[in-house]
Amino acid sequence: MSAQPADQHVEDTTLDAEITGVVSMLMEEHGTEAAALRALAHDFIVLLADADRSTSRGYLRGLFSQGARPVRDPE
Repeated sequence: MSAQPADQHVEDTTLDAEITGVVSMLMEEHGTEAAALRALAHDFIVLLADADRSTSRGYLRGLFSQGARPVRDPE
């Protein structure tokens, strides 16, 4: 048996509901579909550039800082 009153509203927390809410907010803020898509594309490109800057390129395919350090002669 449920402990909630019958008239209590239960918020939909599914991913689809979240996306629908974000789309609605974007449409209210930007007015047109094109403007909302332009804003999303801008944010996406900025996030990708930020992620690219913060990714270490020091160890790639088994080569650590190739060319940045002198090769040591094994003695």
